[in-house]
Amino acid sequence: MRQPWHSRAMTQATRDDQVPSPCIRLCTLDDREVCVGCYRTLNDIMVWRDLDPAGRLAVLDAADRRRAAAAGTGISGQAPAVAPGRVTPRG
Repeated sequence: MRQPWHSRAMTQATRDDQVPSPCIRLCTLDDREVCVGCYRTLNDIMVWRDLDPAGRLAVLDAADRRRAAAAGTGISGQAPAVAPGRVTPRG
């Protein structure tokens, strides 16, 4: 079984335990406000800079579940990684 992409990215993390952003510059939201590039929710994207490494890894895990579900692998997990309502879009 292939290692999740964020696990591979963690081997490249800096010494101060930073987790790199999964953004691939394909920033388009679907009707559920999930990015079609990195599979983070809008809320996940907005709070990314404020999250500690454990919080970022939780976001990456949820994004992996969304990516797998979108690919039809049968893995579910649509719950947002960060509690809804913590950050709301300005509008």
